Amino acid sequence: MSLCRPHAIVSCIALVLAVAAAPAPGAERDVTGAPATAPDVNGSGAGATRDSVVALVRRMRRYFETHELDGVTMDSRYAINPSEAIRQSVVCQVLGYCELYRAHPTGRLRHAIVRHADYLLPRLDQVRSGTPFDGMLGDCLLQAYELTREPRFLAAGRTIEDEIEAIPTYECVLNGGLMVAMATADFARLTGSASALQKTHAILGQLGPYQNDDGSFPHWCWGTRDIHYTGWMAQELIQLGRRIDDPVIAPTLARMNAFMAGRMNADGTARYEEPCPDEPGCVIAYYSRGSGCSEDYDTRGWTVEPGYQTLLFDHFRQQQFTPVLGWLLSLEHGGTFADKWGWFPPPDDPEYAWEVADTSVANMSIIFWSMAMVLSGRPSHDAALAALDDDPVDAYAPAPASSPQAERPGDVALSATPNPARAGCDVRFVLPRAGPARVEVCDVAGRRVRRLLSAPLAGGAHDLAWDLCDDAGRSVRHGLYFVRLEAAGVTRATRVLAMP
Repeated sequence: MSLCRPHAIVSCIALVLAVAAAPAPGAERDVTGAPATAPDVNGSGAGATRDSVVALVRRMRRYFETHELDGVTMDSRYAINPSEAIRQSVVCQVLGYCELYRAHPTGRLRHAIVRHADYLLPRLDQVRSGTPFDGMLGDCLLQAYELTREPRFLAAGRTIEDEIEAIPTYECVLNGGLMVAMATADFARLTGSASALQKTHAILGQLGPYQNDDGSFPHWCWGTRDIHYTGWMAQELIQLGRRIDDPVIAPTLARMNAFMAGRMNADGTARYEEPCPDEPGCVIAYYSRGSGCSEDYDTRGWTVEPGYQTLLFDHFRQQQFTPVLGWLLSLEHGGTFADKWGWFPPPDDPEYAWEVADTSVANMSIIFWSMAMVLSGRPSHDAALAALDDDPVDAYAPAPASSPQAERPGDVALSATPNPARAGCDVRFVLPRAGPARVEVCDVAGRRVRRLLSAPLAGGAHDLAWDLCDDAGRSVRHGLYFVRLEAAGVTRATRVLAMP
C-alpha cells in the first residue's frame, strides 16, 4: 500500500528521512547537525552508500556489545519463547559475524563468532524445534567451524545436520526448506557428504511450482503473493548461491528481483496493494493475508524487509538499492530497530508481543546479518572495511543516562520518556541558544498528529507533555510515532511507541 503524503504535511515528511541522518550516540556531527559522513540516499555514488552500510553495521555492533549478558545480546522476549528468541537473535548474530569475518577477517570478529557459537552449544536442546527452521541453527554452527576450525562447532553442527536430513524433503519447502538447504549445502562443502549435497539440490528443485508467474513467493497459502517472504527467501538463495552451484538459483533470483523492483516506491517503501489494470474497484494485494490467506498474519511493515531488499538490489546492482537503504536508515535509532514501522496488530492478536517492540533485538540481528552479507558479497579491499574492527573499546561504552542522544556541548538534544508510553510521555529538549522552536508529533507515514509547540524559547532545558492525543483531542491509535523538534537551525527526532 502506497504512503499518502499530501503537500500540507511536507514538514513532517522529512522526519522519516531525518532519522537516517541521526548518528549513533557520540557520533561526530557537522555544524548543521548532520552526520559528518552522511548516508548517500540520493544515488550520488556507490562509495558513499557502501560507507553507509559499514557505518550502520558499526552502530549495530556497538549496541550489541554494550547490551551483552552472558556474552550475547538477547531479545527481551526471551521469557515468552526462549527457542524463538535465541534463533532470531543469537543465531542471526553468529551468521552476521561470519559474513563480516569473510569481508574483513580479524581476531576481534573471530572472537565474536566463538563467543556467540559457544553460547549455543549448551542450549541446543532448548533451541532446537525439530522442524526445518533448525537449518539456520545448524548452518551458523557449520559456518562457525569453517571460519574458526574449532572442532566442537562441527560436532554440534553434525548433530543438527543428522536431524534435518531426516526430515522428508517434501516437508522442506519455501523459507523453512531453504534454511535446511543452507545447512546441507555447507555440510556438503565441509565434509564431502553426498547425501547432504543431494538434499540441497532436491530442496532447490522443489521451488519452481511455488514461485508465482510474477516472480513472487507465498508465505503460508499456495498461490498468494508476499513481498516480505519473497525478500526473506531471496536472502537465503543469495547465501546458497555463494556456497553451491545449482541451476535453479540464478533464474529464480532474477524473477524475484524483477518482482521486487516492480513493487517499490521512489522513496524505498514497498507497495503492498495496487489497483487491477482492467477491473475498476479491484485491488491486487502483495501480502499473504491480503491476497487470500486469511490464516496468515499481516506481513506488512516489518523493519527487516528493507534489509532483505537492500541485499537483493545490491546483488543485482539495482538502482533501488539506494532509496531502499535510505528508508532502512530512516527506521534506525542509534543502531536499533523496532519490530514494525506500520500495520500494528490489535492487543488481542497472538502475534502482538512479537510485533510491537520498540527495540527489537530479533529484527536487529536479522538486519545485521543482511547488511553483513552486503559487505561480504562485494569483493574489495576498500579501506572502509577496516573500520569494522578499528573502534577502540571506549567507543562501545553506552551514552550517559542523563544525555540519551549524547549530543556534544552546545548542540540540540531531545528525548521522550516513558517509552513505550501508555498514558502519556514527557518530552524534554535542550536548546543551545534562544530562538524559535517547533515540536510536532508525526505518524510513521510522515503525517502530523499533534503540534506541541511553535514559539520562541530561551536557551536551555525545556519540558513538554504529550497526552497521546491528536490535534483534535482524540486518543491516537497504538503504534509508533515520532516527536520532531526544529530549533537552532537543525532537526532532531525521537521515537515513541504508544501502547494501549
